Amino acid sequence: MKVIMIYGSENDKGYMQPARDYLEEVSLAYEEVVLSAHRNLPELIDYLDALESSGEKAVILAIAGLSAALPGVVAVKTELPCIGVPVPGGPLNGVDALLAIVQVPGQVPVTSVGLHKKAPLNAAMYAHRILKLASR
Repeated sequence: MKVIMIYGSENDKGYMQPARDYLEEVSLAYEEVVLSAHRNLPELIDYLDALESSGEKAVILAIAGLSAALPGVVAVKTELPCIGVPVPGGPLNGVDALLAIVQVPGQVPVTSVGLHKKAPLNAAMYAHRILKLASR
């Protein structure tokens, strides 16, 4: 069981340091990959297909800014729980990313954390709680 952090951009990794700190503190395995839904869609789909077929129990944190298509794409391509993490930045300071995540169409089950400096920590804690349920 692990948490998988998928970044839409290498630049978003620094924002997620509180999540890494928490996951290390509770000794929960995690993996990080950078696969944009815009720039690397075929690679992202291949990664998610392989993950889905592996049968591994995981929660995905999809970290994205601006148009934030990543969480929706992840939620469509896998049955694993997906938590969208909007990244502050751009002309709307992340509000566009937050809205893109929370306004995905019906039958695309993705959730989101807020848009503030503690959001990465909240996402990691929520993923941890989901995985605790899976281990019962």
